[in-house]
Amino acid sequence: MTSVTASFGYAGISLGLVRSSATLAAHLDNLETQSSTGIVSDTYAGLGADRAQALSLQPAITQISAWSNNVSLAQTNLSTTQTALGNIQSIADTLTTSLETLSGTPTSQTVSAASAAAKEALSSLGGLLNTQSGGSYVFAGRQSDVPPVEDTALAQSSLAETISDLVNRDDMSDGQTVLSSTLSAVSSTTAGAPFSAQLSVSPAAAATLNTVTNIGESLSVAIGVTATQGTSATATSSGSPIRDLMRNLMVVASLSSTSTTAEGYQTLISGLIQSNTNVTGQLTDMSADLGLTQTRLTAQSSLLSTMSKSLITQLGNAKDADLASVSTAVSQTKTQLEASYSLIADMKGMTLANYL
Repeated sequence: MTSVTASFGYAGISLGLVRSSATLAAHLDNLETQSSTGIVSDTYAGLGADRAQALSLQPAITQISAWSNNVSLAQTNLSTTQTALGNIQSIADTLTTSLETLSGTPTSQTVSAASAAAKEALSSLGGLLNTQSGGSYVFAGRQSDVPPVEDTALAQSSLAETISDLVNRDDMSDGQTVLSSTLSAVSSTTAGAPFSAQLSVSPAAAATLNTVTNIGESLSVAIGVTATQGTSATATSSGSPIRDLMRNLMVVASLSSTSTTAEGYQTLISGLIQSNTNVTGQLTDMSADLGLTQTRLTAQSSLLSTMSKSLITQLGNAKDADLASVSTAVSQTKTQLEASYSLIADMKGMTLANYL
């Protein structure tokens, strides 16, 4: 009888209580972890039935984050490009004003001042074309690590020397010939004259070299402006507004020793004014196109932000613990565990008489 009672008491009830207490203790640890971390489990396996949803949501959130980062970088690039393009347009506007002072029969002092200003503007233009954003050249296109202009000292470049020779040849006897020959010189696609090899292409080809970035599912956008991009060349334009502006500045920079009474002088100045008017119009169009891209990116950024918040909320529903319920469960489990420990302690003090 004694052996039966002892076996039942200690090997049966006592062992069951110990195991139950161990289970309660493990459950309490899990609840307290949920309370401190705010999540049901730090592993997908611990999420139970919600793990499939969590597994599908996380990659989607990561992808949206990558797209959002692309949009942010593109917006920064475009903002920098807009500022630089605005400064280039200011150079063009100033040149138009300068050209107007050169109409008629200007004094030699006026011509010299305009020539000096054009040389300074060429230096500024070279620097602006090599503008960087985050270490990338914004006017370089896809090969953004290569500067668009190899030597920013444009006023001393080989192209400037070539144009100066053309301007001062034959004492400006034929202004139209000077306009045509200088336009041919600046339209050259020979690398280093003065643009990098990648940009020494036709304006239409240069327009296809813009950086393309992914901003959504099967959605990409071309970012920025390349230094030599434009449209088809005409008799009065290279097709690239920046090339034309460069030509116009270099011609004016070469006028310091030119006679304003020469037969071709007025034809030359009139042609430059017409050319520069077209340049400012094309630069305005470029800026407007950039603005449209910026607006598109802003809308996409807002959409991606909304999508991300929605998915994060769904993931939270799958992973986040209900802290109010957890707090109640912690209290109840502690009570149960204390009761279990109390019973085990009481059973250790029992004697045979307690069973009889």
